[in-house]
Amino acid sequence: MRSCQETIRDLEKNLETRKQEEAALLNEIEVTGQAFEDMQEQNSRLLSQLREKDDAHIKLMVERVKLQQSQKVMLDEKTVLVQQANVLQEQLDAQVMMNQKYEETISLLRNSVHILEKELSMMHQTLDAHKRKTIESAQTSADLKLHLDRYHAQLKEVQELVAEKSEALEKQNFKNRRVQEELKNLNRKLERMRKLEMASNKDEVLLEEIREYKEILRCPACKNKQRDAILSKCFHVFCYDCLKSRYDSRQRKCPKCNTAFGQSDMHKI
Repeated sequence: MRSCQETIRDLEKNLETRKQEEAALLNEIEVTGQAFEDMQEQNSRLLSQLREKDDAHIKLMVERVKLQQSQKVMLDEKTVLVQQANVLQEQLDAQVMMNQKYEETISLLRNSVHILEKELSMMHQTLDAHKRKTIESAQTSADLKLHLDRYHAQLKEVQELVAEKSEALEKQNFKNRRVQEELKNLNRKLERMRKLEMASNKDEVLLEEIREYKEILRCPACKNKQRDAILSKCFHVFCYDCLKSRYDSRQRKCPKCNTAFGQSDMHKI
């Protein structure tokens, strides 16, 4: 009987120990499970961050390829613009030299006209003096009259030549102004290309370019309204109100090149 009681006590002690071990084991399992859940949650976050980084990396690679393509296009455009600017500059230099030759020719012709006018004046004086002479000087007077007529004819020819050269010079100057305007526009384009290459904020450069284009579209006379009319005489463009105002006030010359125009030369565009 006593032995059975001791055995029971030992079993009860073992049972209590087993229960404590079981409780500790259950607690450890619970802690381990929570740690496992935390680790799974952390792994999920890390996987999400990794996917986001991969997406961002792919997006950056695509943007880089687009930027490289855009830079290549801009470099090609810049090369073309530089070539056009060089060609226009060469044309402008040649036209400037031609203008100088025209001006020298006109200067020489004007000097000739001045000399002929002086000689003509002297001939008039001599003719008047000889008219007062006797009949003996009649032949001399006739000769002087012949010379005078000849000088008149020469003077008329020189004056016509001066007028022709002056008109040619005016046309050449108009061509020069057109070339200078084209060269100025090309230089503005080149400057915008350089700014676009160097600028960190492309939007600011594009906004500046839009502002410049709007400025080009404004009437150069009033600086306010949009260009909507052209002069067929010189092909300069202004707003129709400015041209109509100049026509009505009898200031019927182009505000840019001073070419005279009539009502039939004004056309809306």
